[in-house]
Amino acid sequence: LYVATSKPRVYAERIVSHFTLHAHFEAVHGCELDGTREDKRDLLAHLFPSHGIDPARAVMVGDRGVDMAAARHHGALALGALWGYGSREELAGAGAQELVELPSRIPEAILSRTPRS
Repeated sequence: LYVATSKPRVYAERIVSHFTLHAHFEAVHGCELDGTREDKRDLLAHLFPSHGIDPARAVMVGDRGVDMAAARHHGALALGALWGYGSREELAGAGAQELVELPSRIPEAILSRTPRS
């Protein structure tokens, strides 16, 4: 599990640390203070290979349209988080493949879209 935020990485790391969430994430990724990787597509283009992640097997849970668009751009599953800032319309319009009402529904949403062998 990784954090991929549009916030500057140094601030995102402080937020994760402040709320003692580091144990839940492998790494925190965000843009740099000079604006590098400010575009969420660029951020994911950095994150996926940095951790050996196949985007086709990745899931992006996000609350804004840019999250959905970036996930779709890379071929990752785009789950729209309805408890965040973006509206249902924004998330769906940006390509969310599933809209999730509560964090507890994330596993169900992923499993419903995972091919069974």
